[in-house]
Amino acid sequence: MRLFYWGIILIIIGLSLFVLSAYQGEGGFVLFLIFPVFYSTGVWGLAAILLIFVGFLLIFISPFYESSHISTYQPHFEERKEENIVEKRTEKHYGGVVLIGPIPIIFGSDRNMVMLSILAVILILVAIGILFILLS
Repeated sequence: MRLFYWGIILIIIGLSLFVLSAYQGEGGFVLFLIFPVFYSTGVWGLAAILLIFVGFLLIFISPFYESSHISTYQPHFEERKEENIVEKRTEKHYGGVVLIGPIPIIFGSDRNMVMLSILAVILILVAIGILFILLS
């Protein structure tokens, strides 16, 4: 899980460097169709792109890295009885959205997660619309 958090931190730092680059006049933001594009001619923009790339890479490999380092250590208790062991099972729910252009593809494991994903996609599309109006 640590790699995931490091990836998030690197992406936030990279976005901050994008803003710094634009503030210093070395780069800028444009909206091409519905895709935000950043361009830069300076070192800060290059550092931002590299940090964001490494951040996404860390986020992508974090589940594989963490699953290969699962601890198998279990302390030995001499008076351990099988009837005293209670297993806790938690049911995992998932949901997600894939935006292909302005068209959302929504999936989930149950109705609540699908509704939460629909709410998230509505908020994202409204935010994109507001940014489009403000930036044009």
